[in-house]
Amino acid sequence: MAAFRLRAVFFDAGNTLIFPRLDQLANDLTARGYPATTEDFYASERAGKARLDAWLWPQIRNGKVPRAVDRMYWDEYYRVLMERIGVPEEAREALTQRVASGFRDIQTWSVVMPETPPFLDTLRAAGYFLGVISNSTGAMEEQLARLDLARRFEMILDSHIVGVEKPHPEIFQLALTRAGVRPSEALFVGDTYSIDVGGARLSGLHGALLDRVGAYNDLDCPRITTLPQLAGVLESIPRD
Repeated sequence: MAAFRLRAVFFDAGNTLIFPRLDQLANDLTARGYPATTEDFYASERAGKARLDAWLWPQIRNGKVPRAVDRMYWDEYYRVLMERIGVPEEAREALTQRVASGFRDIQTWSVVMPETPPFLDTLRAAGYFLGVISNSTGAMEEQLARLDLARRFEMILDSHIVGVEKPHPEIFQLALTRAGVRPSEALFVGDTYSIDVGGARLSGLHGALLDRVGAYNDLDCPRITTLPQLAGVLESIPRD
């Protein structure tokens, strides 16, 4: 891979580097009398992203970015999931809390696509500074270490530890400082348009979207469905 003007590549963690065990969550719901499939979770993810983007993009455009944003996504996610699997109103709060507890358990986020480690190794060999910027609960670095991914990164920022979530510019600026690069020398890759691409652009970084569930169409940014496709994005960015 040839060297281009980018010097750093930052990644979101959840739904970009690691993915949840949706099969386990679906099986748990099914065992409780509400048959669920992974597609129910994918549909909920698509709905959550649409709701979040509609709420967040106007704020990003006005330069007034909240320090915490994830609740808007999850509220819509769980609402759609409960509707899809036919949970009656009186049972929704308890079942939503059960599913939410599953997502909050960092061990749920244990799926690594087989192409991810070798691709990260290729980027490191090409001389890129690799970092993670994640809206998480304080345990992301530990989980990435368990999955043998942490050693591939020179920096892992967890929003719970640094005190601010994407897309707020503060967390991106912290990453740039630690990497020692200018915004124009960095690319951020994530799975949510407003949080990841919007946040990156607000801070002057390049942005690319990993969209494995088909949540987006007709975007004004690079869209990939597998991580190795990022190589083509990197090669499309002009040399200095």
